[in-house]
Amino acid sequence: MTALTPVDMNIIRRAPLLMDIPEKEMTRLLDASSVVEHKRGKLLFLRGEAADHIFLLLDGWVKVFRDSQEGEQTVIGVLKPGETIAEAAIFLGRDYPASAEVVGDARLLEIPSSVLLSLLREDGELGIRMLGTLSQRLRGLVLHIEQIQARSTPQRLGEFLLGLCATCDGGESETTIDLPYDKFLVAARLGMKPESLSRALVKLRDVGVTTQGHQVMLGDIQKLRNYCSET
Repeated sequence: MTALTPVDMNIIRRAPLLMDIPEKEMTRLLDASSVVEHKRGKLLFLRGEAADHIFLLLDGWVKVFRDSQEGEQTVIGVLKPGETIAEAAIFLGRDYPASAEVVGDARLLEIPSSVLLSLLREDGELGIRMLGTLSQRLRGLVLHIEQIQARSTPQRLGEFLLGLCATCDGGESETTIDLPYDKFLVAARLGMKPESLSRALVKLRDVGVTTQGHQVMLGDIQKLRNYCSET
């Protein structure tokens, strides 16, 4: 277990699930929670297990997936820092409906569901505020899906790459970034097949994007940004 850093606290305070919790109740929640570090490949939980914790990703990447009876895996999503895992199962009082695996060395805040539910039972107003926050999050997700549908596959990939770029808003004209996980998971996160991702990378060469292994070179950040905003 590791201690919370100021950066961690900023992430916690901005997480939709936790942002409306008052200071006193937040202290109580954090006192009961743990910060843990996991290496890539660690299974957080399996589908069907009792949902006794909510996870807030502080650093790294986590894949949420389901395995079929035929042994095939469907990736539901790849979560980034600031996102929570398994809150729906907690509120519904059910088992985990999917499995979760660390796909990039990660630090997580593990929150016992019993403590969070106790806070909500004691403070109905807090529950209403949390419901409102989560409803806004759902609305944002719907708008995001609509935006994705309006973008071409290369544009969606370009926006993803810009989102990974720490210097894209700092006036830099070019940069090199490392993909946080393999290209199969990038494709799954963006809702496309791996072969579609490969074709999109070829298309993005026209706007200065080249690849070498897990490294992606953005040769003209502004040109890529302009391309992604085209309608």
